[in-house]
Amino acid sequence: MALILFIDDDPLALETMTKAVQVFGHQALNASSGQQGLELAAQQRPDIIFIDMRLPDMDGLTLLKRLKEQPASAGIPILVLSAGPELDAAERVTAAGARAYLCKPIRLQTLIDTIQQYTSGEPNP
Repeated sequence: MALILFIDDDPLALETMTKAVQVFGHQALNASSGQQGLELAAQQRPDIIFIDMRLPDMDGLTLLKRLKEQPASAGIPILVLSAGPELDAAERVTAAGARAYLCKPIRLQTLIDTIQQYTSGEPNP
């Protein structure tokens, strides 16, 4: 079982992703802002973090950089989700430390496969 942090300001997206991962035996944490996500990441140390590119208090790239600078979350795999096609966004987020850039809406099988890929029994530092 993995502990997964979803940081997204869309309540429907959070609910959908939470229910999807719970069906597969994982536990979900939800944050609706970048600041809330930073705090949860530091307190709970999830196994994987999914962040949306557009949040009310900061953009996804800024959040990604702050998560990577924060010692408690620096080693956690982070994946970026975006509904909008942004030119060079995938390159920018992977250069900043994201493991992948995924387009929304994300298919259930893709979500589960991604979680399995990045939580294959390797403990967080």
